[in-house]
Amino acid sequence: MNTSQAYSRPARLLQIASWIVAIVFAGFLDMLGGLVIRDLMFAPQGGPPRVEQFVDSAATAPLQAQARDLERQRSALDDKAQTLRLAYERANTDYRDARESLRNWVATRTATGDNRNDVELLARTRKLDLLQASAIDWQRRRDALADQQRALDARSEQLNAQLAQAQAAANARYAAAQRRYELTVFGWRLALTLPVLLVAVWLFVRHRKSRYWPFIYGFGLFALCAFFVELVPYLPNFGGYVRVLVGIALTVFAGLYMLRAFQRYVERKRAEMQQSQSERARAVVYEKAIGAYQKKLCPSCDKPWHLGGDQVSFCIHCGLRLFEVCACGARNFAFFPFCNQCGTHVTHTDEKRAGAEPVASTAQPLPGSSADSAQR
Repeated sequence: MNTSQAYSRPARLLQIASWIVAIVFAGFLDMLGGLVIRDLMFAPQGGPPRVEQFVDSAATAPLQAQARDLERQRSALDDKAQTLRLAYERANTDYRDARESLRNWVATRTATGDNRNDVELLARTRKLDLLQASAIDWQRRRDALADQQRALDARSEQLNAQLAQAQAAANARYAAAQRRYELTVFGWRLALTLPVLLVAVWLFVRHRKSRYWPFIYGFGLFALCAFFVELVPYLPNFGGYVRVLVGIALTVFAGLYMLRAFQRYVERKRAEMQQSQSERARAVVYEKAIGAYQKKLCPSCDKPWHLGGDQVSFCIHCGLRLFEVCACGARNFAFFPFCNQCGTHVTHTDEKRAGAEPVASTAQPLPGSSADSAQR
């Protein structure tokens, strides 16, 4: 349970409404910042660089034209090679068929012992030789065409190497331009975001408790969103070193801030412990006292008092009076302004001795409440 639950219902509703105003205000500021960044970031550069902008067209155009011509020649040779392959396969098939036919005919002639058909044997042999010669001729044509294809492949590889070299040079120029562009964009974003963040920090430190605190918190939320959404993702990488170093720096800064804040808190508590009970009691804010009571903590030293039992009257750690007995006999928390039994105003022990104002008068009105407005 937090201290806001100790407030009245209208005060809690005002607190919720104030946070809604802060969040809505931060949302509209974030939309405005997005529009400003959209219109300003890329106007000087005309958009991010493209690889095509850095290609040497005068050097690559002839190479690309030669590559296209070689591709056309290769396509024509591929078609011709397909034709030669089919012709060779047909000639080779005819030769194999004729050779098989001759083998069968010779076998028949040998089996019958008929030597009268020597003329036909010579004719079949000549035909077989012609078919073999035709198949060999088609194979020679295929071999010659393969030599042409290999020559084209060699020229293509040479052209591709030159084109790859030109593309590598273009990629190097593009990478350099991209780094410059990223630095420019980051510089613009930093120039817009850093002042916003500094103003948000200054407002939070100086005016976070003013009556207009929802707008201060809303502006702070907008600054945080601008920092983590509009700036941090565009931090230059440089191989990862920059982001890691920035993360280390932010961690060290946050760690030092927390350590120093804790040290200041310890020093403040040590100084408070040197004061008298009446001085420490008057320094306790009413809302803090109520919150500490709900958590069973001492509002002065922030340590649990219930370790000494629920009927303790003094803090067992710092000796501050925590409970007093009213004239009606009721036991009250020492910082209650009225008795919980008879409803009369409670005059505390230190007030009786010093004649001071009631401790309850140290309570601060809720920022933005009517009491706060009246006070101002």
